[in-house]
Order: sequence, then C-alpha cells, then structure tokens
Amino acid sequence: MYQVNLLPWRLRALRQRYGFWRRMFGVQLVFALALPVTVFFLLSYQQEQQQRTVQRLTQQSQVLAERLQQTQQVMATLARLTAEETRRQQNARHNLRYLALLQQLAAVIPDELWLTALEENAQGISLRGFSGQYAAIALFEQRLAALPLLQGNRLAEVTQHKDGVLAFTLMARWGKDG
Repeated sequence: MYQVNLLPWRLRALRQRYGFWRRMFGVQLVFALALPVTVFFLLSYQQEQQQRTVQRLTQQSQVLAERLQQTQQVMATLARLTAEETRRQQNARHNLRYLALLQQLAAVIPDELWLTALEENAQGISLRGFSGQYAAIALFEQRLAALPLLQGNRLAEVTQHKDGVLAFTLMARWGKDG
C-alpha cells in the first residue's frame, strides 16, 4: 500500500470547518447582540410615543379643565344676571302696582281726608289718616270697596283726638298678584 501524506489536506479541511463554525458563531453572536439592541430601541420608541401621548392628553385635559371653569363662570354669571333680571322685573311689576294704587287712591280720596301712612304687610295693606268728619271716612271706605286692586277692606280703628280730629286705620287685602 502506498503511503500518502494527507496531512496538508486534513489541515486545510480542519481550517475550513473551523472557519465555517467560527463564521456561524459570529453570525449567531451578531444576531444575539442585534436582537436585544433592536428590542431596546423599539421599546424606547414606544415609550417616547406613550410619553408624547400622555403629554398631549394632559395638555388637552388642562385646556378642557380651563374651558369647563370658564363655562361654569359664564353659567354662574348667567344665573346671577337672570336672578337680577327676575328681581328687577318683580320690582317693576310691584312699582307699577303701587303706582296704579296711588293713582286710584288719589282719584277716590275725599277732600276732607288726609292719608298719612300706607304700609304693606303679609295680610295686605293698611291705610292711616286723619279727617275732621266721620262721613268722609265712611265715603272713603265705600270708594275703596270699588277699587279692583283692593279686596275685603274694613275699617280697623277710628279714634278721636281732643281737638276733634278723627284718626283712622283701614285694612285691605292686596296680594302679590294684585
């Protein structure tokens, strides 16, 4: 048998196998290092996106909170102005009723009679005054009964002073609606 020196061929084959496995290990090492780096960058990107989203939503929330506060202030102002307008209208109606009552009283009051007080209370209205004649007080009471603003009028009190002047108090119902 011939003896053949296969040592250089074996050595070259071993080197080729060793190079192949070394390259395979290098590729695996690159993949093993690239995968965590890629995952890290993807997670960082996601986190930045989430932070931007949170920041945007926080800003929107602040804007909405400011708008809500402005809306509540406007609603409170509107409620206050509405209440003021309602009070003003009620006062205007009340003043018109008083004006109508005073005009009607001026038309029915006898010349011999003087009114000194006109007071409104929960039961109605009381009229106080003086007269030198009881007939003038009775005539005034009759004329008051004909007024549409006053109902159920009655003579509550008549007193005579030492000088002969009669002081009287008339009561009548004068409700909120008149």
